[in-house]
Amino acid sequence: MTSSNLILTNVTKRFGGLTAVDDLSFTVKAGQIYGIIGPNGAGKTTVFNCITGIHPCEEGSIHWNGEDITRLPPHKVAERGIVRTFQTIRLFEQMSVAENIMSGRHIKSKQGWWNGIFPTPSSRADEESNWDVVAELLHFFDLEAYAVKPVGALAYGIQRRVEMARALATEPSLLILDEPAAGLNENETQELIDTIYRIRQRGVTILLIEHDMDLVMEVTEYLTVINFGKKIAEGTPDIVQADPAVIEAYLGSDDDDF
Repeated sequence: MTSSNLILTNVTKRFGGLTAVDDLSFTVKAGQIYGIIGPNGAGKTTVFNCITGIHPCEEGSIHWNGEDITRLPPHKVAERGIVRTFQTIRLFEQMSVAENIMSGRHIKSKQGWWNGIFPTPSSRADEESNWDVVAELLHFFDLEAYAVKPVGALAYGIQRRVEMARALATEPSLLILDEPAAGLNENETQELIDTIYRIRQRGVTILLIEHDMDLVMEVTEYLTVINFGKKIAEGTPDIVQADPAVIEAYLGSDDDDF
């Protein structure tokens, strides 16, 4: 298990006059399955974008394993072991399942561009090693039967598994999942729950956004709840789901009818 922590301190992100994330602080401990929940438009995905360098925050700081990563670009964040999936699946549809997973190995590869023209024994060994990782992940995600099939021709639930396999191909310490259960049926959601636990067993810390509250309450160990970009509650799932501020944010108060 890694000893890395993710620490957000007073993070604020604005888009023009809109404050999407407002003075947000939380800490994800190594080995946790940590959830961020809130109503639609609460700023959850923007939080992920700040962590991964897509939208650097204007105020506050983000530290990972003791290093300030607040303004690192996405590829530098990924090199430090933080990778993510997206609400909308982003795969190379014309490429095979195995090739899509292999694309996640680029930050681990020791080859230079010139090795595509002048392969060396070391570059061939490196490529073989990368394909060994792909084979292991095909097995881990039960994707072996689809290895050579184009991703775009596969069912949505299978594509979700490919996306997660590609993320794990980077050998992350922190895996960020943005609504991983979106579009899945009941059986696929249960398989996802099992997969999340198995990924954690590999020593990977997991941070997720999810609207499926049954999934959230089952798998997460700690939650931060945000609304209009601000933290309104945090704690274990049983504490959070009984918090009046959380209930109001999701269900509205009696005053909202007037």
